[in-house]
Amino acid sequence: MGKLKITSETGMFHSACEVTIRSSVNWYGFQPKAARTPVSDGKVDTSDRSALINHYVSFDITDTVLENAVRDTVAEYTGKDYILGVIDCVSFSADMARKCGLVMPKINMTPYGFIQILKFYNDYTESG
Repeated sequence: MGKLKITSETGMFHSACEVTIRSSVNWYGFQPKAARTPVSDGKVDTSDRSALINHYVSFDITDTVLENAVRDTVAEYTGKDYILGVIDCVSFSADMARKCGLVMPKINMTPYGFIQILKFYNDYTESG
C-alpha cells in the first residue's frame, strides 16, 4: 500500500505531493519556471519539500493507483503555463488527489484550505 501526502508550506503559499510507493519517496508539484511570477511557463517540480511542510494530510492509496496518478498528472502538467488561481500548485495537487479517487470539489483555493476540504470529504490516515 502506498501513501499520498498533500502538503502546504510555510512562507510562500505552496502545495506539493509526497508520494510513497514500495518504500520509495518522491515529490511532485507544479510551479512557475521563473520564481514568484503569477503567470508564466510552468514546470513540474520534483524537489524534496519536506523541510517546508506546515500542514499536511495523508491517504493510503494502492501502489498501482498512485503510479497511474503520478504518471497521468505529470504528463498533463508538463508544458502547461502556470496561472495563479487557475492552473497552479493547488490544481496540480487536486488533480493528483482526484486521480487517486479522492473526493475534491472543482474549485481552486489556498493550499491550507485545500487540505481542510480534503479532510472534510475523505477518510485520511494522518494529518498535521
